Amino acid sequence: MTSTADHNFPVKSALGIVHMLDGGRLMMRLAMRVGAVTFALVVALIWIAPGATWDTDVLLFKLALSVMSGFVAAGMWQRSLPPVQPTVEVDIANMEVRVMRSDGGAQPRLIESCNFCDLEAVDLQGRHIILWAKGKRLLADITLSNATAHASLLAALRHEGKLA
Repeated sequence: MTSTADHNFPVKSALGIVHMLDGGRLMMRLAMRVGAVTFALVVALIWIAPGATWDTDVLLFKLALSVMSGFVAAGMWQRSLPPVQPTVEVDIANMEVRVMRSDGGAQPRLIESCNFCDLEAVDLQGRHIILWAKGKRLLADITLSNATAHASLLAALRHEGKLA
């Protein structure tokens, strides 16, 4: 027996579909970019500050501060980029919708898969189709320009009883 307890907590996936309609994510990205520009200015302006001495200890402090500010600016700028949107795959033969995310690797990862019969609701507005999962969660928001694909998807949804 050890003196520490072994804990095994489940790791929650960060790949989930997040929908924020209030613009909070946009404002946070804007704040991150302003912060990144501020730290980039610190890198440049710390060397031309008026009244600063050129002693070795002050130069070492300026160098450390400018390197650290440069890394913080680069990190904040990269984190302020918009996230990659997931792709929606509609498999009419298997009667399912798959939401996939590619993280730059060769193999895209499956976020969520839902059969047509498990959909809670389907909203149709012309060629614009909105698929809702259980609990009125937005699963996919798709627009099909191909008339054949659109007609076959509508026929499959009508066959499952999701469209009138």
